[in-house]
Amino acid sequence: MAEDFLWKRLGKFQIKEKEEYFDQAFSRNIGLLTSEEQKKLRSARVAIPGMGGVGGVHLMTLTRTGIGKFNLADFDRFEPVNINRQFGAKLSSFGLPKLEVMKEEALLVNPFLNLNLFDRGIDEENIDEFLKDVDLVIDSLDFFKLDTRRLLFKKAAQKGIYVVTAGPMGFSSAMLVFSPEGMGFDEYFNIKDEMQINDKYLSFAIGLAPRPTHIKYMNMKNVDLNSKAGPSLNIACQLCSGMASAQAVKILLKKGKIRPVPCYVQYDPFLEKFCKGRLLMGNKNPVQKLKIYIVKKMISRNKPVLFQEIPEKPEPDDTNILSEDIMNYILKAGIQAPSGDNCQPWKFSWDENRADIFLNREKDKSFFNIEQKASIISCGAAAENMKTASSVFGLGAKIDFKNNMENDLAASVYFSFKNEPPDPLADCIWKRYTNRKPYTRKSVPSGILEEIRSEVSLIPGSKIAFLTETKDLKKLGKIIFKADKIRSENRSLHEHLMKMIRFTDDEAIEKKDGFHIKNLEAGAAGELFLKATKSWNVMNLLNKAGASNIVAS
Repeated sequence: MAEDFLWKRLGKFQIKEKEEYFDQAFSRNIGLLTSEEQKKLRSARVAIPGMGGVGGVHLMTLTRTGIGKFNLADFDRFEPVNINRQFGAKLSSFGLPKLEVMKEEALLVNPFLNLNLFDRGIDEENIDEFLKDVDLVIDSLDFFKLDTRRLLFKKAAQKGIYVVTAGPMGFSSAMLVFSPEGMGFDEYFNIKDEMQINDKYLSFAIGLAPRPTHIKYMNMKNVDLNSKAGPSLNIACQLCSGMASAQAVKILLKKGKIRPVPCYVQYDPFLEKFCKGRLLMGNKNPVQKLKIYIVKKMISRNKPVLFQEIPEKPEPDDTNILSEDIMNYILKAGIQAPSGDNCQPWKFSWDENRADIFLNREKDKSFFNIEQKASIISCGAAAENMKTASSVFGLGAKIDFKNNMENDLAASVYFSFKNEPPDPLADCIWKRYTNRKPYTRKSVPSGILEEIRSEVSLIPGSKIAFLTETKDLKKLGKIIFKADKIRSENRSLHEHLMKMIRFTDDEAIEKKDGFHIKNLEAGAAGELFLKATKSWNVMNLLNKAGASNIVAS
């Protein structure tokens, strides 16, 4: 904020000195806080890693409480998906760095704040600097940044710093305080290095809210640990900030009793329930272990069968050459592209800021993949995925499709550093799955069809047709019936299909292509039939008895 503008603005209210601003701006705090306590808060430094759902609200709440110094960290940018819960998410901030937006928001409240900014987040290299001269840490890292969170809590304990963490759970907030002299993060949550990442997430969630009141009304089908997705409300984020900030005042002013873990506090205004207690042994408590087991079963029962673990988004560096971590992230996004029976008919090579995609003809020689056309389309989809994924790092991408396919080179993708806003479809890459759920019989409203038709018309040379009449749908059904019958009666197609089905979890995890048998939604009887007909000789024999007609039906 420009000095001239600041004092001109304050001068209209007869404020000519910094002290006068503090006296007026925080005068309504006096009575709950003394003038001396207000001065202590003004000189206190609080570290807040993350400016998202809870972090942005923490910053604004503590700023209005009179905290005068902050160490703030975030490397992400605002996007539409943040609107429902993040303080700085507005149309005007889409594509902008969260850290810069929230800095400006806080300075509009207190233009005299002392701010240290860490625009690449926190890691092992800068964690000591992030915690330098810090009196308190308010944890606001993304739920899934577990390794970073473990590092933060460990370093804070070593430096004698309290950490307060408050997590939004449905309509509720759960809060824990970690004392440098008490139980550590890993000890309380019972998290070990050798655990699977999803087990670590569950342990963190269940330990954070030992009384999970939100489970009663939360739809667990919307919780997917693999894609790092789950429902979250602004209501809960506001509660988190109120509870954590009150605790921050108590710790910073040594005012009132502090109850660190294994003690916990939860409040659920939706159910009008307040819970507090002491979780003996933390997550090692037998009751906690049972809860973790039950919730794990609930999530696994509802989620699709996926084996592509969502990669951690690496932090960008200061060079103009893509790091190996970013390169791997973009390539994994390419692999998420659709292909026939998920055969993944491609190979990749990388040279600094260029990726080449080669057609692998050996992957699909089936009858349906005439002249490799389906596989070539898949290579194009992989290139498009890579372009979309690169946008989360602010990269621009240009795709050069190779019409001559010399040496089976299908496309080259050139990346450039342009500080581009993230593509809104980037997150969708990791949420794609192919389970064949039964179709609904409800008609699609005509207004939605017209909206889709209007959007498609914006793409040059593109057309779309909708089949909505029963007679047209029956004609389409007959065509699909014939295609499916060919798949059962043609030996090469049958053998290709069986080669791509992964009949066990171990096979799917080992090969990382094809599709799990559960994705077919064939039911127990259908799965038994598929296993029994893996051999062409068996399938051919059953075809003579009419099996291909039954399968196609």
